[in-house]
Formats: sequence, structure tokens, C-alpha cells
Amino acid sequence: MKGMQRIGLATALAAGTVIASGCSSTGSMQDQAIGTTIGAALGCGVGALISGDAKGCAAGAAVGAVVGFGSVVISQYNARQVRSASKDARVYGLSTAPSSPQVKIRKGKSSPRTVRHGDPVNISTDYSLTLPKGVSKARVTESWVLKKDGKKVAKLPSKSASRAPGGWVADAEISIPSDVPTGTYLIEHRVQVGSSYDVDESTFVVRS
Repeated sequence: MKGMQRIGLATALAAGTVIASGCSSTGSMQDQAIGTTIGAALGCGVGALISGDAKGCAAGAAVGAVVGFGSVVISQYNARQVRSASKDARVYGLSTAPSSPQVKIRKGKSSPRTVRHGDPVNISTDYSLTLPKGVSKARVTESWVLKKDGKKVAKLPSKSASRAPGGWVADAEISIPSDVPTGTYLIEHRVQVGSSYDVDESTFVVRS
């Protein structure tokens, strides 16, 4: 029986990987919902194969549902300069120009604080970019990682663009997939320019 379980487990994982990769390639809202359903179903099957009972299915479904976050896409992304270099320097006490490009996150936040399945979550990252004298622009990369219980459940697509020095706010929106586990989720905001980077965190709660 154990040999059959191993074969079934390998088959389920292989099939799930192929289907999930096909869904995540397009990034549409329909694929997002399909990916979540497949994740839960796959998790149930794997859990049942391992434990051989309904409890294994339930536990596996909870894990599989988190896989659905892998198909989350960013919508309504927008980045705008909100402070000039001189105003940024006055607000945050920056007196001398650095020898290399530097970035500092001032505030990472997500709203609303509590959401339900299918609701949107707004992600906002306020950061400062400081450049050496004579440098007018630098390429900045903004990225976000979604975590639950200390484990990464999704890495959102990063955004990269050439930025002038000063204060910037990057806004994005994601939708919470159906049937993912309820609880507290953490968003890790990260901004990088060259070898300089900064990280901040925000949280939201998914309720049934």
C-alpha cells in the first residue's frame, strides 16, 4: 500500500505542477481562481495519500490553498514622485550627497487592515532615493513578498524603473484568492538601487 501511495503522490505532484505552471503563465483573474482551486484539491489529494484518511485531506487542502497565492498578480500599479530631492533632504535631514546611490523606505503599509476572500488589498511603499552629485537618475527595483506564519507564500512581480532623486510612493493592488487560509499575512516591502536596499513590513488579516 505504501508503494502505491508513493506512486500516487508523485503522480499528483507532477500533474499539479504542470497545471499550476500553465495557470500562472497568464496571470489573469480567472487563472488566479483556478490556481487556488487546484492548490486546495492537490493539497487534499497529497494529504490523503500520505495519511490515508480524511484528516490528511483537510490538512493538505490548507497547505495547497496557500499555493493559490502563487498566481496572485499586481493590478493598478502606480509610482509617483511625492517629494523633490531638496524637500526630501529638509524633511529627513539629509545634508550631504552620498558617494553611491542610496535608498531608504520611509513607510510600508497595506490597507484595509481586515479583508475577506476576493477583496482587494492596497500596498503602498514610501521611500527616498538619494544620488551622488552629478547623477540625475538611477534604476530602482521595488518588490514585495507575501508571508504567513513566517513562511513565504508568494513573491509578487517586481517593478523596475529609472528614478530621479527625492521621495517616491509606489502603490499596487492585489486580490485575495478564494479559499486561502484565514489569518494574519505579512507583506515584506523591498526597494533596491545598486547595492543599497531597504526593507519594511506591513500586515493584513484575512477573515472568513
